[in-house]
Amino acid sequence: MKRALLSALALSVVLPLCATPALADPRLQEVMYDETEVFTLPGRVNVQASIIFGEDETIENVAIGNSQTWQVTPNKRANILFVKPLEPRAATNLTVVTSKRTYLFDLVASPNAKPLYVLRFDYPIDPEEEARKAELAQAAAQQPETPADPFSAVDPADLNFAWNGEGDTALLPERAFDDGEATFLTWPVGRDVPAILVTNAKGDEGPVNYTVRGDTIVIDGVPRSIILRAGEESATLVNFGPERASAQRSDAEFAQRGDK
Repeated sequence: MKRALLSALALSVVLPLCATPALADPRLQEVMYDETEVFTLPGRVNVQASIIFGEDETIENVAIGNSQTWQVTPNKRANILFVKPLEPRAATNLTVVTSKRTYLFDLVASPNAKPLYVLRFDYPIDPEEEARKAELAQAAAQQPETPADPFSAVDPADLNFAWNGEGDTALLPERAFDDGEATFLTWPVGRDVPAILVTNAKGDEGPVNYTVRGDTIVIDGVPRSIILRAGEESATLVNFGPERASAQRSDAEFAQRGDK
């Protein structure tokens, strides 16, 4: 009887332990990005590590202090770097420049090192990006339900598609046109919308008035050029269509007043 009771008690202890997930593997690490920090990557011969950057980043340049002692190879998509030491004891530095950030590393190999398998970066929240998303969400929430297709509200004969993009192609919309009264911009689903600006009366860039219809941003009016910005990246949309009577306003008039 006592033996059966002890067995039951032991089983009651073991079962919860089996259901508890194991501790995270220390060879798989996630670190917060800091542009002022040098990240140390311990290594060991015959062990390869993967450095994983942000999904919205692509590797543009890689520079290593000693390429004879460490092997560094990017993946095809250029957002992961495969790193491994070629000698038992090797120390050097590594600089990686992506489309958005610069990363600094110390690569240190040792026979006694506890090597990493994966080093993944997490990132601080960008206040400007979050504010822009909140602004778009608020604008969408304030709009009454309307047809998602902007063509349903305009005459196809009035449409002007003579809009050309210059600058960072990642910021440009996949479709841009106007009907003489408003300008319609559409970005691919899932892509962040950049800040939409025009030049005001003082020559400074200022935001435009716009509404959101489905997946399309509708600007009140037809400027001759539109500036798109996200951080340090920029692009420009230029209207090469004819100036129509309904759109005879300077770009300065489209900018929201910022001098009040």
